[in-house]
Amino acid sequence: MKDEKQVIESFEKALTALVARVPPEQWLAGLTPERRLAGLAPEQRLAGLTEAQAVLALPDAMLRALSAEYIGTLPRETQAAIQKRLGAASRRRPARRREPRSPSR
Repeated sequence: MKDEKQVIESFEKALTALVARVPPEQWLAGLTPERRLAGLAPEQRLAGLTEAQAVLALPDAMLRALSAEYIGTLPRETQAAIQKRLGAASRRRPARRREPRSPSR
């Protein structure tokens, strides 16, 4: 049992040393964007982005909640990208029509 523990510890040390030598770009290359960002706080995920880039990182539902006045303050390219995304989203999923409620008795 003691030998097994030593073998595992030795392997973990060797693995740690090996991973330290591999450039981050190489070991991150095989990961999905979601996996690369897993465990990061929102402010860490958005670090280094401009305000316009951060806005474009928002989900469509949050983009819809932004006021037209705020969107108007963003660069024209960003405004166009938002309109394109929200327009494409509305074409994909047409709004469901509500049936009128029947009067309660």
